[in-house]
Order: sequence, then structure tokens, then C-alpha cells
Amino acid sequence: MVARRGFVAALGALAGLVLGVATLSATGGRVEYLTFSGPVGLPGVTLHAGTYSFETLDAMGSTGVVRVLDKATRESVFLGFTLPADRPAGSKNGRSIVLGESPRGVPPPIVAWYPNGDSHGRSFIYPSE
Repeated sequence: MVARRGFVAALGALAGLVLGVATLSATGGRVEYLTFSGPVGLPGVTLHAGTYSFETLDAMGSTGVVRVLDKATRESVFLGFTLPADRPAGSKNGRSIVLGESPRGVPPPIVAWYPNGDSHGRSFIYPSE
């Protein structure tokens, strides 16, 4: 019976450690709040006018996972893999988002996000048509 309690305690400690590491890595990345005056698209979702937090889920951005939360509700509206992207030469450093073209009436897709004006960012992966 004592061995079983020890096992359960060790298992609980391990679960707590895993949860702690996951929480630290989830908050260890870059975060930027962006406000849109109209709808824009991400793979599989439309972001309506409002403010959203864009964040990488690790400090180095090596996993390529980006999460987007609605600032007002704190609900996750997008979670997906991205690819590394270098800011195009000659583009404005203060510009965080690059929008793609879209047909009339369709929200323009967010092609890339450059956190806090960095020269390196994340490119969103859209399904091929």
C-alpha cells in the first residue's frame, strides 16, 4: 500500500512538472497585440474587426506554432504551424502583418507576421486549392 501511494505521488509530481514546462513554453514566446479595422483571414478562420494577440508558443519560435487569441474574450481563434519567413528587403520595419490578395467580398489572408517589427517572422500555411 505504501509503494502504491509513493507511485501515485511521483506520478502526480511528474504531471505537475510536465504541466509547468508546457505553461512556461506556452508563455515564453513572443506576443503582439494587433487591431484590425475589418475582417482578415487565417487558414480556416476569419478574424473579424477587433484586437487579437498573436503569439509564438516558444521563445525561439523553433516549433513554428502560432496561437491567435481574441483579446476581448481570450478565446483561441487560431492555432497552427507556420514556416520561417524573412522580411522582404525594402519593406517597412514597423509593419507587422503582410496581407495577400483576395476576391471582392472575401477577407484578405494574412500571409506573414513579423513580431514587433523583427526582420524574421512566420509565414502562415494555407491549403493548396
